Amino acid sequence: MNQTPARHRNGLLPALAVTVALAAVMAYGSYRWELRDSPEPDQLISGTLSLINYTDESVYSSVRNSKYPNPGQGASYDVGPRAGGGGVMCCVPIPARWRPGIKMNVSYRFGNWEKGREVLEVVELPVYPDGVGHLYLIFHSEYEFELLSTSYEPGHPRWPGRKVEPTVDWLE
Repeated sequence: MNQTPARHRNGLLPALAVTVALAAVMAYGSYRWELRDSPEPDQLISGTLSLINYTDESVYSSVRNSKYPNPGQGASYDVGPRAGGGGVMCCVPIPARWRPGIKMNVSYRFGNWEKGREVLEVVELPVYPDGVGHLYLIFHSEYEFELLSTSYEPGHPRWPGRKVEPTVDWLE
């Protein structure tokens, strides 16, 4: 009967335990490294804002973070009819990682409205489809708008906003 000498048998278990422990430490260290390099859920970035106006009236708007770190931080922007996207305003703080419940205050008024009339809505920022990016406020009518964060511009195949085809009267 071939028996393993005691010195080999006794050394195998500790060697196996050390190997498993090292593998666990390496895996945990790698996991911790990944967590450290990714943003914390409430870490803010200073987002820029572009306004796109598909209506026939000029619009003035502002977008403000409703919670972090100081409510009211944001940017204001105005643009003429059927215009926008030509510039950016800084800075609207938004979380670097999306999570449910990110609220933004959007206020706006159109040029044809009587003085003092303004709409204020608290809206939830939708999922960042491609990670945190540039903020876009897009007006489709006086009462319908989109607010989204994306790395893509309108017209790009991966643009997450509503697709709007230009009409002939836009070109005149």
